[in-house]
Amino acid sequence: MDEEEDRSEEVRSALLKALAVVVVIGVVIALGTTIVVHALGLNGGDSPGPVGSGDSGPVQPLPTTALPNPDEDTQSADPSPSPSASTSRDAGTGRIVLEVSPVAARPNERVNLTGKYPGADNLALQVQRFDAGKWSNFGVSASVRVGTYATYIMTGRAGEQRFRMFDPSTNEGSNVVLVTIG
Repeated sequence: MDEEEDRSEEVRSALLKALAVVVVIGVVIALGTTIVVHALGLNGGDSPGPVGSGDSGPVQPLPTTALPNPDEDTQSADPSPSPSASTSRDAGTGRIVLEVSPVAARPNERVNLTGKYPGADNLALQVQRFDAGKWSNFGVSASVRVGTYATYIMTGRAGEQRFRMFDPSTNEGSNVVLVTIG
């Protein structure tokens, strides 16, 4: 019986050691998960983590005008200012305001579209181009955050192009901007 008791004691000891290892692994996983959740700020508590913290200071709104094109001065020898396409408005436009920079670009050069949509937040506006007598989606959208939005387009189609921003949820369009590609 001594041999059987020794064998039983060895099995019991091995099972207790395995259980201890499983408990330690569970504790390490729980602590690691807790640390990661707090570090990423996913706990929803008042103590913000380094990533995703909610109260890191005042929110800076997006700019309402596009940044100037640094190559613009070197591209044109004409000292006269180019007309602002952001001042033209369609009849019946509402609250969506669109500004464009630059108003003249080379094919496939970046054209910045920025603007305001007062009172709107967390919705997507569609960029539309006037083509063949009707407005069609250009394939670019912009997210409105705290009443402002910013995006850009690039087109290889030469000539004067008319663009607007469109809110599909209200069927409201912005003012129309004219961009010369050439």
